Amino acid sequence: MDLSRNDRRLIKALQLNARQTISELSRELDLSRTTVQKRLSQLEASGIIAGYKLKLGDAYQSRTFQAYVNLVVDPHLGSQVASALEGMSELEALYTVSGKIDLVAIIRVNAPAELDSVLDRIGEMDGVRDTDSAIVLSTKFDRR
Repeated sequence: MDLSRNDRRLIKALQLNARQTISELSRELDLSRTTVQKRLSQLEASGIIAGYKLKLGDAYQSRTFQAYVNLVVDPHLGSQVASALEGMSELEALYTVSGKIDLVAIIRVNAPAELDSVLDRIGEMDGVRDTDSAIVLSTKFDRR
């Protein structure tokens, strides 16, 4: 599906606030409600919009700790490591990346001691050769 200028505008508006009604989107984009509904349905049906999710607010995020953990893994055990990490509820996301690092895990916990425990569990996994972590101090902006 080719994206029109209005499709891109609709996607951008939903990225900023996915809870907007069709009427609100219609006013914001200066398009008819029918057009917005039709384009939205087509974007969903084509898989361009795969769903809508919860975005955590500052009130929650300020009471938790988020860390980025770089992992170097044994190439033969990469799938096993990824499966084990997927089973850890503290992980928000896991990415494969290029370069000296193999995986980047995004972790959110309630206390520093909990982060310490999670990092120990990751470091003890078969196939994990090395880790390097960084605690997020603040979020300047987040377009997700």
